[in-house]
Amino acid sequence: MLYSIHRPERTALIGVNVLDARGGDPVRDAVLVIEDGRIAEILARTHYTTRPGTEELQLQGMWVTPGLIDAHVHLAGGRAGIDDQELGVIAENRTVRAIRAVCEAQTLLKHGFTTVRDVSWNGLYLKRVFFEQKLPGPKVIACGPGLTRTGGHGDLFQFTPDYVRENGVFGLVADGEQEIVKAVRYLLREGADAIKIFLSGGDNWPHDRNGDIQYSARELAAAVEEAHRQTGTIVMCHAESREAIAMAVEAGVDTIEHGEDLDADLAKTMADAGTILVPTLQLIANWHRDFMPLDGDRRPPLRPDAFLYRDLYQGRDASFADDYSGSAVRSFQLALESGVKIALGSDTVYEPLTPFGEYSALEFRALVEAGMTVRQAITAATVVSSEAVGMSHVIGTVEVGKQADLLVVRADPTTSADVLADASNIHLIFCDGRLTVKDGKFEW
Repeated sequence: MLYSIHRPERTALIGVNVLDARGGDPVRDAVLVIEDGRIAEILARTHYTTRPGTEELQLQGMWVTPGLIDAHVHLAGGRAGIDDQELGVIAENRTVRAIRAVCEAQTLLKHGFTTVRDVSWNGLYLKRVFFEQKLPGPKVIACGPGLTRTGGHGDLFQFTPDYVRENGVFGLVADGEQEIVKAVRYLLREGADAIKIFLSGGDNWPHDRNGDIQYSARELAAAVEEAHRQTGTIVMCHAESREAIAMAVEAGVDTIEHGEDLDADLAKTMADAGTILVPTLQLIANWHRDFMPLDGDRRPPLRPDAFLYRDLYQGRDASFADDYSGSAVRSFQLALESGVKIALGSDTVYEPLTPFGEYSALEFRALVEAGMTVRQAITAATVVSSEAVGMSHVIGTVEVGKQADLLVVRADPTTSADVLADASNIHLIFCDGRLTVKDGKFEW
């Protein structure tokens, strides 16, 4: 069937099964009408009447779901492997990275992710281009770079501080309450929808241990207070240790990123506070298998390890990796059992390390493999993720009045995680009511 690439007055998806992602029964053999970019009607097919100016798409038996949302990506535009990692990203020309970031965002869209929350400089400007609809792309909920202290997670110490300020991708260095307040205001000036802060380390570098706290409670509170002055601004907090998670919840952050060190009391506190967990489970649970070499493996030659002598002789073998992975999965399962809101976030960072789109699909599968039902994973990737990015009033469900960010899928997406994780099952993708992707190709 051929679909026109113009924007009709109305579009009717006829004969579809509508899944609104909140857990209710689907509306079968329905007609979903799109008008002015929004969902105008959802009605039984027998109640539908053709109107002039309506483009009718016969889609018998296909399924309509909300567009998927990845609440944690980095549209960095860099290219690096495990050996050079951030060295390969920061050393490359900024314009090249910015151009690549367009392709990264579009690849995410082709995998069904109609909205992404991005932590990078690029997202602040990509959001403008895609909103203008001059180029096809997802909604980019932009954070800009995350706030990091000098020498913290996101301050790429392999380069001089001046070079990092000019060319850094992920982190904006801010020390002390005054600098933090100014940095938040600057990011909001540039159009940030959310503010990220790196509260704990990330275990990426010899002096960046995930058990260390990198900001004081007062510095964290200053960031949260300043961000929340602008109504609707989301604060996302990188917090990997139990102490960091507890500090973040106490300070009133909106989402915890990673959060792989929960206990029962802390999980209950998060659930009671409504704090959303973005577990980035595929990345965290497989960190030492996929990314960080263990003792006995070849050491990356370009990463200067001689920083903290007290750590250099501590071995990390397969047993350590298994314990770490198991702890991350158990923490996720504890959050799930405790009623913590869980959103999908892949932490896709740069290629070829974490391929865009594919890695988001792996995260969707990981949620199910670790204990979610497929329906729960769909809810995480739509309803809860829309809350995590501050857009639940606009997207995240299939209901009248919402923006028509929709997937038309060939099979019932609730039967297996593989249905949505495999982009070849997605027939059509609508963004703001506009048919944007058909069978993996742009209709633009």
